[in-house]
This record gives sequence, C-alpha cells and structure tokens, in this order.
Amino acid sequence: MKTILIIGAMEEEIRPFVEAGSFEKKEASPFSYHIGEQGGCRLIITVSKIGKVAMASCVQSFITMVKSDPEFSGHTIDLIINMGVAGAIASDLNQGDIVVGDKLCQHDMDVAGLGYEAGLNPDYPSVYFETPATVVDLVKKAYGELETDYSLKVGTIASGDQFISSKEKKDFIESTFQAYACEMEGGALAQVCSDNQVPFLVIRAISDKADGEAPLSYADFKEQAIVNLTALVERFISLY
Repeated sequence: MKTILIIGAMEEEIRPFVEAGSFEKKEASPFSYHIGEQGGCRLIITVSKIGKVAMASCVQSFITMVKSDPEFSGHTIDLIINMGVAGAIASDLNQGDIVVGDKLCQHDMDVAGLGYEAGLNPDYPSVYFETPATVVDLVKKAYGELETDYSLKVGTIASGDQFISSKEKKDFIESTFQAYACEMEGGALAQVCSDNQVPFLVIRAISDKADGEAPLSYADFKEQAIVNLTALVERFISLY
C-alpha cells in the first residue's frame, strides 16, 4: 500500500479533507497528525504551520518518522502533497482556480551579492525543483473527471516568507521567475523532498490576486478555494 503525506500550512486547509474521511488522530510532538486509508492509499495528514522553516521541519520530521517508527513497518513515504491556498501572479488566474506546480522556487532566496542569479541557492544546480511529470499528468486526469467551474493551470509556484500584496513585488516574481502563483511553503517542501528523493506535489487554490486588494479577497475566497482543492486532491488520490 502506498503512503501519501498531505500537509497544509493551516488547519483550515486540511480540515475538509479530514472531516470527509475516517481518520485516527495521533497526538505527537512537534507535529500531530491524522492517519487512515482512502483510495487504496495510507494517508498521513498534518499541519506544518506557516512559513518555509515550519514546512521544512515538518517534511523532514515525517520522512524520518515513517522510516524509523515500528508502526509503519519500514515503509517509506511514496508522495508528499502540499495543498492550500495561494495568491495569483498570472493575470489569467481567478479566485477558485487551481495551480499545479510543475516547478517550485523560492523568490526570497537572494545571494546576488555573491554573483548568483535571483532565487538560486548556491548548494543546488538550479533555481527550480521539478515535480515528476507523471504526478502532474495524473492531476490533469483527475481534473478531467470532475465537473468544475474553475480552471486548472500548470506552472511555476514561487514561495517566500512574505504575504504578497503589492504590485511591485508581484511584478518582480512574475518577471524573474515566470511564476503563476505565490505562497509561503511549497518551495521549502520541494527542496527537502529533493534532498530525500521523495516525489512531491504542490497544488494550490487561488484565494487572492496578490495585489493591493489581497487581504480582503483572501478572506472572501479562501473557503471556496479550499473546497475546490479538496475535491480535486481526493480524486487524484483515487487514481494514484
């Protein structure tokens, strides 16, 4: 049986998923989690807390736990999914649309003073961490099997420890990284997964336009964006 780890940065991002299934709550430190079976897979569902450091800590904690905890009988994590909300960078995105990150980067990684390009960590060969094409294709297939009123886009997702709400910063992320969407955790997850050779999927529903109206529209659209995303991830898992 395949094991999938699902991580949301906030409780509300994974709550509909947990409430729709039958999962056992496990109290643990530093990350409690829910565990159960769905779609023929063992699912572990947890909350990392907000930001890149929190996400990196969470991902590595669970990779290590599953390898070493007798409860998992030597299993490994087959796929890590980060699901949640994001701000739109591309102009053709609307609230409720979903972006699948085929590439992840960190827009606030900056060692340009040492002669490196924007976003590049000198310990890695590229600015971008790539999602396996087979995983992206399976999300597209899952989307095609649903009746939806939102669009699915595939493109770069840029992460940073900032809530983007200014046109200047939005334009920088778009022009520098050709990003479709921005959020605060996915790039860190991708980096840790790359270090551990674990496949990953960062999939985000658009809650705001990452502009001057972002704080208001984020509050208005976040709930519906998560509903859209939950249904798609559930269908994806059934096909995985």
